[in-house]
Amino acid sequence: MNYDRSISPEFSNQLRDDFWQFGNLAWLVAIGDRVINSAADGVLSATDITQLFTIVFLAVCWLVLNPNLTNEEALYEALETFIPRSALPKIQVSVPSAKELIQKYGYQQSSLWRGWKTHHAVMPNPRSQVPIILVHGFGGSIGHWRQNISELAKHHSVYTIDLLGFGASDKPDIAYSIDLWVDQLHEFWQTFIGTPVILVGNSIGSLTCLATAANHPDMVRGVAMISLPDTASHEEAIPSALRPLVRSLQRIFASPIVLYPLFYILKQPWITRHWASLAYAGRDAISDELLEILTKPTREQGSAQAFCAILKGMMSPQFSPSVQSILTRINIPSLLLWGKQDRMIPSASAQQFLSYDADLQLVELDAAGHCAHDECPERVNTELIQWIQTQVLGDDRG
Repeated sequence: MNYDRSISPEFSNQLRDDFWQFGNLAWLVAIGDRVINSAADGVLSATDITQLFTIVFLAVCWLVLNPNLTNEEALYEALETFIPRSALPKIQVSVPSAKELIQKYGYQQSSLWRGWKTHHAVMPNPRSQVPIILVHGFGGSIGHWRQNISELAKHHSVYTIDLLGFGASDKPDIAYSIDLWVDQLHEFWQTFIGTPVILVGNSIGSLTCLATAANHPDMVRGVAMISLPDTASHEEAIPSALRPLVRSLQRIFASPIVLYPLFYILKQPWITRHWASLAYAGRDAISDELLEILTKPTREQGSAQAFCAILKGMMSPQFSPSVQSILTRINIPSLLLWGKQDRMIPSASAQQFLSYDADLQLVELDAAGHCAHDECPERVNTELIQWIQTQVLGDDRG
């Protein structure tokens, strides 16, 4: 008699489920044991709190890193013990056709830059007097400009680019900095455009655009920034005596032991939705399409390593020059758009930047947060088009 010695999928799946459930029980026992033993002496010590925090953090990582979580439904099954299913929104994004993609984003292209694949798109306009390059912020991509590209392209040729480490561009484990992205942006311009452009950026993309305008004045006719971070000022604000301690803590936080599990937690759509609620003033703008734009790149090869490398780079004092040092070097039309409800970078920073450059034009936007171009695109598109026509083109208008 011949026997089928293969293991059935049902058996292997059940064994895997049982193993994971056993792990959940083991973590709960470990947490309970730590609480009981720590509380035995009355007051929790710093060591007790650290150990308890570490165990809870690892338990959450075990929960989210369930090997069965291959889709949203499995994730809900794992989490509904702790969070009501009604509080976990599902993502249902229809797949657009090629024609719809072109109408929304332009023509998608890939190219090699220093041996890495980079991704960009272009929506040409033969009547354009000056091209525009759109540069996304941290965690963003070309898709984050989906509500701006076609409208701006009615007046100008529009280029969008995925910075290295983001979107559909490669995600190498390298030292990231504003200078790296400035080089990418400049060489992209040399290769595909060659005539002076308008740079428009959001968040880290704004800082990249501003630094590019300062380093390559022949490339840029004007720069528009939507919420501008000043990463270097954070270092300067720390008392010199405390900087060694702060850097030591930053090195601990930047360790892969901490960042890798953090990445796999943050990439989950329900976590991304909560994170996006900090960047947006209203919840209506946080659509399923937006969540897919933000989470899709995290599923690509190398995304975890790039996430860790980028955050590590952002903690370095060498990540970027100060905004003050850059603004004092540029002599082109510059526009600062800022959402009044920006919780990531308070609008008070904009007033400080005005003191660095008297010619900097500030427009504050009501009912908008950190990503005003996506939250109130009609207003942002109008402001950009008018600013380009009046402040950049001026007498060149036809």
